[in-house]
Amino acid sequence: METPDVRHSPHCSQNASAPAPPAAHEKERPLTVAAVAAVAADDAGTVQNEVWSDAALSAWGKTDRFTGQWFPVVHHLTDSAAMAEELFDHYLPPAARTMLSDLAGVSVQEVRSLAAFLAGVHDIGKITPQFASQVSQTFPTVLAAMKRHGLDASRPYPARIPHATLSQVIVQDWLQTEYAADPRTAATYACIAGGHHGRNPSKLSIVQARNSPGALGSGTWIEVRQEVLQRMSARTGAAQVWPMLVSRRLPPSAQSVLTGLVIMADWMASNTDYFPYDGPLSTPRRLAQATALLDLPQPWRAHPESTDATTLLHQRFPQLAPWPARGIQRSLVESAQAARSAPIFIVEAPMGVGKTEGALLAAEVLASRFGQGGVFLGLPTMATANPMFTRTMRWLDNALGEEASVALTHGKAALNDEYDSLLRASWHGDIHDGHDPAESRAVVNMWLRGAKRAGLSSFVIGTIDQALFAALKAKHVALRHLGLAGKVVIVDEVHSADAYMREYLHRLLTWLASWHVPVIVMSATLPPAQREGFITAYARGVGDLHPALPDAGDSYPRVTLYDGDTHDIPVSAEEGSMLVSLERMGDDPALIVDRLSALLAKGGCAGVVCNTVRRAQEVFDALHGSVPDDELILIHSRFLAPERLAREADLVRKLGNTKDVQRPSRLIVVGTQVLEQSLDIDFDVLISDLAPIDLLLQRVGRLHRHHRASRPELLREPLLLLRGVTDWESTPPSLARSTTAIYGASSALRAAAVLNEQTSITLPDDIAPLVRRGYDPDLPPPAGWEDRWRAAEQAAANALAVKRQRAQAYLLPAPHAVSSLDGWIDVDGGDPDRAEREGHAQVRDSEDSLEVIVVDRVGDELRMPLCSAFPGTVIPQGQMWGTGQDARYARALAACTLRLPQELCREGTLGPLIEALEGMVDASGWQQSPWLRGQLFLPLDDHGNVAISLPRGGPGHTELYLLHYDSVRGLTAEKARDH
Repeated sequence: METPDVRHSPHCSQNASAPAPPAAHEKERPLTVAAVAAVAADDAGTVQNEVWSDAALSAWGKTDRFTGQWFPVVHHLTDSAAMAEELFDHYLPPAARTMLSDLAGVSVQEVRSLAAFLAGVHDIGKITPQFASQVSQTFPTVLAAMKRHGLDASRPYPARIPHATLSQVIVQDWLQTEYAADPRTAATYACIAGGHHGRNPSKLSIVQARNSPGALGSGTWIEVRQEVLQRMSARTGAAQVWPMLVSRRLPPSAQSVLTGLVIMADWMASNTDYFPYDGPLSTPRRLAQATALLDLPQPWRAHPESTDATTLLHQRFPQLAPWPARGIQRSLVESAQAARSAPIFIVEAPMGVGKTEGALLAAEVLASRFGQGGVFLGLPTMATANPMFTRTMRWLDNALGEEASVALTHGKAALNDEYDSLLRASWHGDIHDGHDPAESRAVVNMWLRGAKRAGLSSFVIGTIDQALFAALKAKHVALRHLGLAGKVVIVDEVHSADAYMREYLHRLLTWLASWHVPVIVMSATLPPAQREGFITAYARGVGDLHPALPDAGDSYPRVTLYDGDTHDIPVSAEEGSMLVSLERMGDDPALIVDRLSALLAKGGCAGVVCNTVRRAQEVFDALHGSVPDDELILIHSRFLAPERLAREADLVRKLGNTKDVQRPSRLIVVGTQVLEQSLDIDFDVLISDLAPIDLLLQRVGRLHRHHRASRPELLREPLLLLRGVTDWESTPPSLARSTTAIYGASSALRAAAVLNEQTSITLPDDIAPLVRRGYDPDLPPPAGWEDRWRAAEQAAANALAVKRQRAQAYLLPAPHAVSSLDGWIDVDGGDPDRAEREGHAQVRDSEDSLEVIVVDRVGDELRMPLCSAFPGTVIPQGQMWGTGQDARYARALAACTLRLPQELCREGTLGPLIEALEGMVDASGWQQSPWLRGQLFLPLDDHGNVAISLPRGGPGHTELYLLHYDSVRGLTAEKARDH
């Protein structure tokens, strides 16, 4: 199916007519207090409760030192309140509105009034002498006018209290005085105003602000603030609601979502493209102009035409029309229809049985039943997220009944060609493809493009990190909460999350449950303890501290559902069992050459999965001399991104299950864990390093994966050859160093133990029992393994404790663990939107290596790599480049990324490594390019070499690393010498 053809006009939206431009006098009038007051009185659109006192109109809220313009704070607050009402009515999905109503204990209309009021007073801390005095040098006439109206801000305040903190103190004190609210109850509402800049003040800073009467001001300052609070309360209808609200505390789950809504309203109202300083002053006219330009799509409204799984499958995935719904798909759709409340599904099934399609069908049913307005779909890596984006777009082509917004969220989303085509086709948020709703398409709304805002789109496809960031103590985390609170959340390939990531995932599930968000967690294999952990974390979010745990039996495939009760959903078996012969072999790469030479004597396609890049390169080197080049492929994470993508596409074309598959008569694919994630390929025989049992079974799932009319005579029966052990005969087996370095000795010994003396594996029958036994804490070691086993188990326990402790440092509190958001971000987890690697590092306990952009150095020139879209193009150093007409070259260069080996990126060497890289290329002239700004570059000479010297040991000691890249083996790094 083609990429959606989104027609666009660069001047207006097809959804709404553009507003008439402001009259000339509105554009050009000087923004003085008198002029503002006159316009406010004369403007026919102004309602009575928006006529402010002269003193209120004199208080500035926004200034532009370049144009000399300024804007009264009361008009910005009125704009923000109106924008919050607009967002509540037309952006928030029904599920989010209902959730806020339930948590606040008032009607939907009443919680709307609360949201508008909080947006309408979020900047009331600006009506203080401390804030106003900031423009004493740049806008003295403004301060003079304020002083004439009793607002004297002439005193300097060198030690400033953030105005958001002052806003919180003012609102909280007002609720206590006006409505006799309990201080802790008042804080649950006031903290929303205090958090509108993305980080809530601490309790200590609130006390300090309250004890700073000079900063807050007295007399007219208090009177104007009282005017704003009273009028905004009346304007929004909150005056009638406060007596009910102050009788109960607002739960943190509602606080965070409302904070996100206030931030969103504030950002929109602060954008002069939408709310200009010199535009019309009546709120209805300003709002109409802004909403027409913003052109935000309304939330998705799911309307499945059928409750029959097969019918719905054929409607949404026409290419599957020849086949009925699979068992897993029927179970998901039927269970989604039967769930009593927003549930969590845990889906365990092999790859290739339609889990993804089933999850999307179930998401549509759940959204229809419970009012969700979109879907978040999280994958383990960027490489898996990109193809999922394409698959989801195909589903949306048939599932949308009306317009909706879509976003691909990961560090290189804009380099995805399909997503980029939507970006370019969506100028000014043009979101409709004709007048017929059936022709609607999901597109990228321009306001929702920003890094912090992409998650607010209706449909978000990205890495799991983008969801885990919602459990990270980081600035603007409330925006992530707003983005997730009205969606169905799907997390695929969850087995890829290690113990550290699962701490964040568990906390995320607790927050999602508190918002009544349906969740679908999918995996090919899952230990019982992880299944129970997901259920327990989700149940905790709805206040169920002791949920009934799922059946620990060995049914497979299986669907587990929690909707207040735990249900084990039967999944009908579809295919017969497959017996995989299991053999063990030595670890010498030469043995692979001999074994595959015999096995492929009459043809066949073999896969060799290694635990590290170095091991994969060693096996490739051993095979390279004895296997023709066109029959040998190496794939791992240290290829330039365009070359890796090309290799993956070539593999799917040769070994996939598509109609145009061109399966060769003989092929050997050597790779790393890349081969166990998402690539839908099929081998006749598999050689694998020993790995944790669940991941090993993932790899085995690539054996005889697809039905083929015939296979080579010697490979008609699936065969797994296991290596990664230097001596199988020793007691216990002697593990290869790389096996223990990557996965630890405990998980490797456990895998060896559950497979001990087995000569075959039956799929799928053995998957559940093998995984259960492999992760059973009471699994006894085989005889003679006791000492090594005990040491490995203790090391694993220690490592797990360290992981969990490290995770706690930046883990957001659970919603039931705090009463308000005061100080809930008490450490800086880094801004995951400012630097992708910063946020990634906080939610993953991995030693991920540094990513660089590769350039070729030819003599004194820098050139684009041969694998780029513009091979050999000269890149000027030290001068402006990468913008305007050169932007297309910069985008192509930004795609040429490569990850450096972990040994170069260890603690203590990362800083010097970055410093060394920054000195290799003069990129100062490229910093205006959004594609290249802040990136690191690795220049390779015409032989693909570069040397990097890094510190080792004490002062003055260094190590020289020689890096080499070629398109056959990828990147290698060798230690040259000590010097």
